Amino acid sequence: MTILAVELICAEWGSSIKTVLIAAAAFVLAAVLTMLVFEIVGKYRSESIEIEVRNVPAEDFARSKPITAEETPEESEKPAGQEVELDEAAVLVDDGVDAESGTVIVGETRLKVGYNRSFTAKLIQSDDTLKSRYSELYNELLRYDMKSRMSWSNESLYRGRKTYAKFAIRGKTLSLYLALKPAEFADTKYGFKDAGNVAKYRDVPMRLKIKSARGVRWAKELIGFVGEKEGWTRKELAETNFRPEYKNTAPLVREGYIKLYYIADAKVDKEALSEAAAADLKEIDRTPRDFTTKLMRASLDLKTRYSAVKNELLRYGMKSRMSIANESMYRDRTTYAKFAIRGKTLFVHIALDPKEFEGTKYNFRNMESVGKYGAVPMRVKLKSDRSVRWVKELIATMAEKKGWTREELEERDFRYVETKKK
Repeated sequence: MTILAVELICAEWGSSIKTVLIAAAAFVLAAVLTMLVFEIVGKYRSESIEIEVRNVPAEDFARSKPITAEETPEESEKPAGQEVELDEAAVLVDDGVDAESGTVIVGETRLKVGYNRSFTAKLIQSDDTLKSRYSELYNELLRYDMKSRMSWSNESLYRGRKTYAKFAIRGKTLSLYLALKPAEFADTKYGFKDAGNVAKYRDVPMRLKIKSARGVRWAKELIGFVGEKEGWTRKELAETNFRPEYKNTAPLVREGYIKLYYIADAKVDKEALSEAAAADLKEIDRTPRDFTTKLMRASLDLKTRYSAVKNELLRYGMKSRMSIANESMYRDRTTYAKFAIRGKTLFVHIALDPKEFEGTKYNFRNMESVGKYGAVPMRVKLKSDRSVRWVKELIATMAEKKGWTREELEERDFRYVETKKK
């Protein structure tokens, strides 16, 4: 057929026939594109089968704060992401101290992930100062017969069916929300913020940032106002330790207390990955620097020895003072002992002259050349039950020199062991 003939035939077709032909051509093109998309998606899934990735609601990576049904859309600042579930064969490498992100490595697959920590995880990974304030306030709330209920972002304290307090942690700050009307406390000494415009804090609108010992005292006073308003009687209950043991990120991910969310592909140094694989690392620990955090992360044996020696020092009328590197035991403004932790070893420094004990059964080191240990120069390693007995003997020798009397005090538990809530 010649070109002229084709032109004559096309000229005879009506507009309706031309429309049908164009629609048919468009359908065929769409079908081809769809097949290509399915082929690409199938290839991607076959390559990344070791890590399950699924669509989830938007999460706020920076604040580790998930959206719940109670919250308003304005409380979210991030677009929808993808949740990553940690496979048993995966290695999770933190970006650094107090990291909000890390890298998941499974074979040749590497994913950059952000952390969404639950309230439980934030509390577990917080410093001992925050935990101590939390434990003290939690004990106070229990004295008013409140019970605890945990959600992802908060811990609620309730009585009957009504919530009277909530704990939250943002960054390194503990907040307590109370069922008090902020307007009634305007122009008082209490520093607070009205959080009533946030749905989940509507019943507990008074927000207190607990950042000091004074903040704890004020919070206790306000808890007392809640009890007085409700007509409750405060019980005299013994103080219980509710400071949880520290855990690294990977175990908390596996236990469901931290969620991982895909951010972007990670650029990981090959040498660092080889070293991690050779050591069979499942997690990278964050090296603690302050004494209290070292103590919390220490073994139960170390904590038990620490608790035994501290109890003995208290029996001679000493008091405790904490610094970044040490815990000092003093009496009448004079320090007579210091605890320190290096690596996995606990040391106690005692105010005795090491030269007087040379050639004796006691194993020690003279630390008088180190400025901060000049007043407590005898350093003893607490690595066994026998060393604990020897230290107790040395403490008794020091007390005899000072003319102190030993009191028979009941043994207290200073091991920083987590107490399970009922």
